[in-house]
Amino acid sequence: MSGRVRCRAIARAHVRARGAALVCSLLLMLAAMLVAVSISRTVLAAIASAGAERERSLALEAAEAALRDAERDIAGGIDPARAAQFTAAGAAGFVDGCGRGGAGRGLCSTTSPPAWQTLDLAEPGNPALVPYGYFTGANIGGGTGKGLLPAQPPAYLIERIAPPGAAASLGNFYRITAIGFGSNAATRVVLQSVYRKPAPAPPGDVPPGSADTPSGEAAPSGAGPPGGEGVPGWPGDAAPAMPDPPATGQTVEPGNGNNATTAPARLPAGRIGWREIANWPRLHAGAVK
Repeated sequence: MSGRVRCRAIARAHVRARGAALVCSLLLMLAAMLVAVSISRTVLAAIASAGAERERSLALEAAEAALRDAERDIAGGIDPARAAQFTAAGAAGFVDGCGRGGAGRGLCSTTSPPAWQTLDLAEPGNPALVPYGYFTGANIGGGTGKGLLPAQPPAYLIERIAPPGAAASLGNFYRITAIGFGSNAATRVVLQSVYRKPAPAPPGDVPPGSADTPSGEAAPSGAGPPGGEGVPGWPGDAAPAMPDPPATGQTVEPGNGNNATTAPARLPAGRIGWREIANWPRLHAGAVK
């Protein structure tokens, strides 16, 4: 009998051992599963982040392309009637609510709140906006709405502004607001720049190499995204403060460590500054209430 009891005790010990091994195996499997889930979530988050960054980069490039297209439009596109809008006699073409057709399309007067807040920049085919290449003949290689191309063509509007302290001799100033889209239309970037077009001057009045040339060429490289800097102190609904007109040269008295003659400051033609309006949806929602 003692042998049978011993055998039964050994059998029960084996059963208990097998049960403990099963529990340990389940715990190890659960730990491995948690590690795998954590790794999967990290990888998926990284993929989503990379996709969002790609979308933003695409929208940013599209918006910058629209800014440059608007600058070419101001400097003189392919339509003489359009070019006439950016002269001293063309101020009447900038209207409240923005022009919605013909040579005045996308030209807006300064209002409060400004047109770039009241208009729905993201609306497809908005007649108050100028699609990319509309007045310059430029085109987006590959089109839009396919693959990794923008879902909608970038577009812009132009406001004629009168910055404080800007004399008529400095020419005309324009505020450009452009919107670009990613491959998903919900991804959008809104950029804004100020552009100066000098007043035409008689030949010989402007020294060679001066920034005040009548051609309205673009500002030097680095004036725009991504290496440029926004205009400091530029509120969302007001034009940026412009520097005073250049003063005459001033000679510094000897003995103060600087005997050079101060050169007059010049305001460059073309793009003066830019910024991104990251909170445009909120500003638009508040302006249309």
